Amino acid sequence: MNSLNQQPPSALIALCDAHGRLNPQAIGWSPRPRVSCAISGHLGRRKRWNHWCITTPRWMLSLTQADFDYLSYGSAYFLDLQSGQSVAHSQARPIAFGKQLPDQPQHSHEFEHPRLQLRFAEYPGRLRVTVAAPDIGGQPLHVALDIQRPAHLDSVNLVAPLGKHSFHATCRQLGLPTSGSLQLGSQHYECVPGHSFAAMDFGRGVWPLRSHWTRAAFAASGGIAGNFGSGWTDHSGLSENALWFGGELLHLNTPVHIQPTPDNPLAPWQLSTDDERVALTFTPRQQHHACRRMGPFYADTRQLFGHFHGVLRGPLGERVPVDAAVGWLGATHTRW
Repeated sequence: MNSLNQQPPSALIALCDAHGRLNPQAIGWSPRPRVSCAISGHLGRRKRWNHWCITTPRWMLSLTQADFDYLSYGSAYFLDLQSGQSVAHSQARPIAFGKQLPDQPQHSHEFEHPRLQLRFAEYPGRLRVTVAAPDIGGQPLHVALDIQRPAHLDSVNLVAPLGKHSFHATCRQLGLPTSGSLQLGSQHYECVPGHSFAAMDFGRGVWPLRSHWTRAAFAASGGIAGNFGSGWTDHSGLSENALWFGGELLHLNTPVHIQPTPDNPLAPWQLSTDDERVALTFTPRQQHHACRRMGPFYADTRQLFGHFHGVLRGPLGERVPVDAAVGWLGATHTRW
């Protein structure tokens, strides 16, 4: 596995060459974005997405903008963790009418549709997120959030081959302090200072026709967070698993076992590692199912939202308790 840590801050590595072949020097893990994810060729096989999840003690918001060459897609999902009320809305359109997502994670982008507007505007040290939907579950939705990007906070940046002609680059940013508010109809929701966080999943790649993956993540006060995944990295020898302690990232090379209760996805799940660094229980509050189809192609995602409890082991082996940390666990199956 290549480590990109030694690259100068200004030196970006190309994800692939002019013919769309994966650059071997880009493969590996880094705590900071170091790869320019422009992809040549592979028309129809390229997948690009920016997914954001905002968690607070009372509510959660999931926002996605995606480009699949032949389709541009935007979605918003809101869940009130206290009442269980949830609403969702998505829009798709031919990619020719959309703006391409940027090649690096900290660049502005937007999705424009009369029924859904998503705007992500980058400023020094922060991101401004605004959302407007005239009718989501029969009510208008307006969102205005400021997401901080602390200079000291590391992230999971990984490039992995998926097969002979396929590969994926990701940037997972977790535990970003968030402020602002959300208005759904007559209901007003505020971020709770010190307990509201944003997570970004930046993805750019060339994928095989069929694929699947599982991912779980959470963030809590005190700079505690976790990112766990499997599926897409299984045959690469690489890992996206990571923990944050006081905002400092600890990369895990060991697998994280993500085990459901048989025949009941809403029952508690167990997440563990063989070395006992991770010993968590995830208790779902609600399930959100999204399946975007276009002819024979689809991306089917079942995402559970709820709370994590348990114990982590810090960098020195110390016990770090996790108590009702808000997060999610999702599984995706695709033919795209």
